[in-house]
Amino acid sequence: MSGALDAVAGILGYGVPWWAWGLPGALAVAVLLRLFGVRAAGIAAAVLTFVLVTRRAAQRGYQRALKEGERDVSESLFAARSARDAAACRDGDARRLRDDDGFRRD
Repeated sequence: MSGALDAVAGILGYGVPWWAWGLPGALAVAVLLRLFGVRAAGIAAAVLTFVLVTRRAAQRGYQRALKEGERDVSESLFAARSARDAAACRDGDARRLRDDDGFRRD
């Protein structure tokens, strides 16, 4: 059950844009202003601002981590392709078929 809740929290935290959280939050601040006055609305606006700033920072960090991961994968793929091409070039030379590789096969 916890895995499903973590997945939902991840989708809501990183999938929903930070500004989309501001729309219902602004509505809640307006309701608090109407029902409880300026002081309650001011506190709610401060909390909403803090939540929006932390959401945006978390989403930017998540996007940065994804880009770094993609860059690392592309570098690894490039290194693997280069090694494969070098091995194919080296092993494709028919004159080197009988070269000693340092291992005994008796």
